[in-house]
Amino acid sequence: MSNPAFAWLRTTGFGGSMTDRFQIQLSAGEILFQKGDRGDCAYIVESGAIEICHHPELPGGVVARLGAQEIFGEMALFGEGTRSAGARAGEPTTLTRVTHEYLGERLQAANPMLRYLLRTLSNRCRDLLNGKDILAWQPAAVQQDNADRTAANARVYAEQELTLALERDELQLHFQPIVHLSGLEVAGFEALLRWQHPQRGRVSPADFIPLAEESGLINPIGRWIIDRSCSALVQLQAARPQQPIFMSINLSSRQFDDAELLPAIDQALARHPVNPALIKLEVTESLLLQRLDDGLRLLQACRARGLKVSLDDFGTGYSSLSYLHRLPVDTLKLDRSFVLQLDTNDAGMKIVAAVIGLAHQLGMDVITEGLETKEQIDTLRNLGSDLGQGYHFSRPLSLAEAAAFVRKSL
Repeated sequence: MSNPAFAWLRTTGFGGSMTDRFQIQLSAGEILFQKGDRGDCAYIVESGAIEICHHPELPGGVVARLGAQEIFGEMALFGEGTRSAGARAGEPTTLTRVTHEYLGERLQAANPMLRYLLRTLSNRCRDLLNGKDILAWQPAAVQQDNADRTAANARVYAEQELTLALERDELQLHFQPIVHLSGLEVAGFEALLRWQHPQRGRVSPADFIPLAEESGLINPIGRWIIDRSCSALVQLQAARPQQPIFMSINLSSRQFDDAELLPAIDQALARHPVNPALIKLEVTESLLLQRLDDGLRLLQACRARGLKVSLDDFGTGYSSLSYLHRLPVDTLKLDRSFVLQLDTNDAGMKIVAAVIGLAHQLGMDVITEGLETKEQIDTLRNLGSDLGQGYHFSRPLSLAEAAAFVRKSL
């Protein structure tokens, strides 16, 4: 143990030898720590066994025997304290250290509610272990970050409000037109979620959609969106029965794990007389590639039902052309960052033309987002983009407004 970086091990009462920065090897009977020792880390048993006992230097007296993948000494992660029992190796054992610093980094990346709950629980457990009367515990006595407590409470209220919003029909769908660039007639719509709060009015999607994602509420909300979108498509198609209109529905990567998603799609298709081929499920490029295997399984199951798949926001993430042929994608949606390149230089225009050409060769049609000027529309039409979406055509519309938009475009 000549490395000075590990010199602290000789002064903390830890036995064993360090095989790397995180692992410790113990021989049978070797003591890891004694009752009353100071500690600031927990351990995971990788192999072997750990015996928890009040006096590990004496034979017997085992309170618990822990095997592979079990964790112990965890109370030390919430601030240095004394060990309430000792630990020794029941056989040759390998341990992985979990440090206080590691937990701090993970908690800092977690939401305030998790930080607040863990801090509160750890302090209450420490009081019990130290023989304090839990009934005498007062919140003011818990050393916690007031900002976390405030944010945690606000988070609870917000999640409850969003849950009630779904139950009380406060959530709405608006529909932004997607237009054929060749003839400038409506090709379809993208369904966009809105929240009309009874007291606060319109809540920005930037505020509540991340909340829905993190809390898991995106799953029931997503199933609601699919049903309402199919219902809306029936009404929009009735405004132009002679030509098909498609509906784009955004999927979150959290929905990849929703066991009820595919049954919800089946139920929506059975409940509403829509052609599955007119439903486009949109998945963002970056989220799909982060969960590629799960995403591919879900999208292939959707395509087996006749639905189409659109790769959204292409150009904001990996923007790698090499993987496109592997994806079950029918439509490529170019992010508005591609549109901005059109105004910069000839190289930007060549990039856009190359991406459109490759998409066509792979059998995909191309939607360009963020169109705001006639010049952009003319340029993209000349470059071969099939469809366009943006404020030049229309902002997102209510269902009644979208139906009127369809009739007007005739």
